[in-house]
Amino acid sequence: MTVAGVLLAAGGSRRLGAPKQLLKTNGVTLVERAARQLLDAGCCPVIVVLGANAAEVRDAVSMLTLECVENAHWERGMGTSIALAMTALNAVRFAEVRAALIATCDMPAVTVEHLVALKTASNSCDATSSAVSGTTSGVRRVASSYVGPDGATVRGIPAVLPRADWSALAALDGDEGARAQLRQPDTLTVSLRHGSFDLDTPADVAAWHASEAVSP
Repeated sequence: MTVAGVLLAAGGSRRLGAPKQLLKTNGVTLVERAARQLLDAGCCPVIVVLGANAAEVRDAVSMLTLECVENAHWERGMGTSIALAMTALNAVRFAEVRAALIATCDMPAVTVEHLVALKTASNSCDATSSAVSGTTSGVRRVASSYVGPDGATVRGIPAVLPRADWSALAALDGDEGARAQLRQPDTLTVSLRHGSFDLDTPADVAAWHASEAVSP
């Protein structure tokens, strides 16, 4: 099954005060790390959505075999970036792509192994589950699941969205994201420990660096 990778890297990092895409871990920027994870998980093509600091972020992934698209409306929210990526994937040359794995670069808990697990779950259904989900391609929608700050279980990205969802995703605007699709009862989940932790503020970055320092 051909699964595209979509890396959302357009945000302005207002609460952080610096481009989170260009933060480094072990000498590697977060945007490069996240793009490499999608490539290493077997996603093809990988599309990086740029916005704020587009030139610098593009340069940070210039050594990788991927495509960049620039979102002129990134300030309106994540939905515009997802819509742009889905429009790009609907091009004829990507007709063999059956699903898109959407990720961001500010979730330190994400690993290549987790992305592979999402892809595997999306393709591990039989005829019965395909009938239940209403898909004809046999590709299931799969979200990452983790405990949110309020203690409730969250379904979120990284997530695999089958082509059947793309029309709705291409119409997104604002900061809505793919929540409506991921809340559907037929959505499968793969647990992501510490998935609710992302790098939004200087305190988050400090906690991340501290955790790296004590990791074996």
